[in-house]
This record gives sequence, C-alpha cells and structure tokens, in this order.
Amino acid sequence: MTANNKQILILGAGYAGMMTAVRLAGKAGRAHADITIVNAIEDFVERPRLHEQATGTRIDSRPITRMLKGTGVRFVQGRVTAIDPGLKQVRVEQQEGERLYAYDYLVLALGSRVDRWAVPGVDEHAYTLDPYGSQTAEALETRLAELATRPFGAVVVGGGATGVEAAAEIKGRYPNAEVSIVTHGRVGAFKGRKIEAHVRQALAEQSITSVEHARVVRVEQDRLVLENGGQPADLIVWAGGFVASPLARQAGLKTNSRGQVRVDPYLRSVSHPDIYAIGDAADPIEEPGAPWRMSLFTALVSGAQAADNLAAALKGRPLRPLSYAWYGQAIALGPADAVGFSTYPADRPWPIIFRRTLAVRLRAFFIWYLGAALEIERRIPGSFFWNGKSRFEKSRAGKPSAQPREQTN
Repeated sequence: MTANNKQILILGAGYAGMMTAVRLAGKAGRAHADITIVNAIEDFVERPRLHEQATGTRIDSRPITRMLKGTGVRFVQGRVTAIDPGLKQVRVEQQEGERLYAYDYLVLALGSRVDRWAVPGVDEHAYTLDPYGSQTAEALETRLAELATRPFGAVVVGGGATGVEAAAEIKGRYPNAEVSIVTHGRVGAFKGRKIEAHVRQALAEQSITSVEHARVVRVEQDRLVLENGGQPADLIVWAGGFVASPLARQAGLKTNSRGQVRVDPYLRSVSHPDIYAIGDAADPIEEPGAPWRMSLFTALVSGAQAADNLAAALKGRPLRPLSYAWYGQAIALGPADAVGFSTYPADRPWPIIFRRTLAVRLRAFFIWYLGAALEIERRIPGSFFWNGKSRFEKSRAGKPSAQPREQTN
C-alpha cells in the first residue's frame, strides 16, 4: 500500500469487476490508487457458458491471478459478509479467518444469482445455473451424469433465455431425457413474436414440451407442485428470476426490490456516492441512452465506465455519464442451434434473424470476444470501446446538465 494513494476496493471478479480492475489499473496507474479485488473463488467464471458446463462440456479455467498479471491489482480470495459504509470497511471471510478491508472508493460488482427463495423448496431441491453453492452448475453436472444411464425426466422452471438455454442444452447432450419447461407466461416471449416463434420451433423440433401460464407453489424432491396440479421430475432446474446480493440493502444503500443498487448516471450509489455499482448489481435511475437489463454486455460497459469515472475522480476531473447502444443478442438452442439478431441501437430486434450453424458460430465468437476484451484491456488500457456514448446526453436535451467534479481530499 502507498501512504497517499486512494484505496479502491472492488467486490466481485466477474465481467464487470474484472473490467473495472484492469482498466482502472491502466488509466489511474499506481501513483494514484491501490486497487484490490475480492472474489469468492480463484477462477474467472464464464457465466454465458454455465449451461454448457452443467451438461459436461469442459471449459478451460482462467485463474484470476493470471488475468491480473502485470496490473498491480491485488487479488483477495474470500466471501464478502458485510459492508459498513460509515466506517468505509468491508468484512471478508477468508480461509484464515475474517478480515476487514478499508476503502476510499468501493465498487460493487457482485452480480446476480437465481432467486432460490421466492418459492418454498427451491433451495433444497432445485438446481440452478449459478457458479456458487451446493445445488449449482457443478452439482447439476454430477446429477446429470448419474441419471444418464437410463431415461429420465428433467423439468426447467422459467421460459426466459436462461431457462430455454438450459432445457435445450440438457436435451441436446442427453437425448434420452424427457425435457419440459414450466413457466408462468409464454416460453420464449422475451424479444417479441418473431424471436418467440424461432425459439418455440427449435424446442418443438427437439421434442421439448412446455407447460405455460403455470404457477409453481412448491418444489419437492421429485416433482413440482403447481397451482393446478403437479409435474413429476427426476431433475428440476430453477431459472425463474434473478436477484442481486443482499449485502447492499443490509448496508443501508438505496436498492430496488431485487436488491440492485440505485445509481446515478455516473454509476454512483444515489445514497452513498463513494460507492459505485456496476453490472447486474446496479439499477440506473435514468436510462443510459438505451434500455438497461442484466447482461454480459452491460457488465463490461458499466465496468469500463466506472473505471473511467474513478480515474477521473482520482485526478479531480469531471465524470461522464454511462451511455451506450446495444449491438445484438444470441440465445443458445442446444449444442447445434441458436437464434441471433441485431438489436442496434435500442435493444429492439431487427427483422433479419439468424439460426442454426451461423447463429451458433456468431454466438460463440461474441462470447469469446467479450471474454478476450478483458485480456486486451489488460494489455492495452482504454482499448475497450462501445457505441452510443452520446445517446444519454441527447436523450436529456433541454434538461439541466450536471458535470460533477469529484473532490480529492
């Protein structure tokens, strides 16, 4: 630690947290800040590929220490248990015991996780596509391997992108499984009728059935209890909604109903401006030039913008609001199928839609690229670029414009 340097503490080493760490290290330099990043496990998690990992696909590990090599960022492996904004301290549970870490600026990048507590029995009996916990992706892989010796029934709860990807991947890797999706709405209804039609066609081609407009009231070991009946299953995967870490709410920060931190256009907590929130942990109070939703793309963009604003704050320069345009989206529909489409600039799909091999390759390329962007940013600070940086200001034309300048003291 350098005596006069500001202490920057980043909680979470996913796409958002890692982007902030490597970009800030390059932009601020060791003359201005000491940067520490905290994460529960030692490897970086490629979250868009968890459905593949859960069905047996081998994914090369990416140690966090290797991804930070040469940046000067310190890595602490541990689980964050409490945040104290008054004392500007974070409590971390490590192998050797609990320890307190002080900060001048805190970055919350703890991401999101499947909501396991909304329905009784989910936490005990259902698997999720999360990287941490006892009933998550690794445990699901083990259970699928056990069931693979015979025909079995798998039920996925949730008709959104995560549920569709999980169901199609299980069916593609285990064709002897009878796979169904249970959802309170319509399966695939997350990007308009045309995308929904492609999703439904792909599921029908794979003999994946759907139970729509169904409300799950309880999960048991071998079945779902629905409001109007039941659904037996050898395996239940829960993809029915996401929530943020409860730590921000417990610390007294202003949050929404899902626990996401309410942030101003500069990604600072509206209640605690020395705390930034990014990625799935954040909920902007103003639309940042385009609709905000949980995604790998918004994780990287908000992580990069937070780094730029922290570097500006350290040097006493004006901050810039988060602003971006969407590029596109692709949803996996099994090992050999996908649906891809452009959503530029406002997250609405274009009429041209890609399917099958081309869509699979496009999805694989962009997942690779967005992961590689972290390595490129580490080597060439400031290299990560995105379109739409003026959209926020244009959307606020005629409104008062604020350009805050952080005070360094």
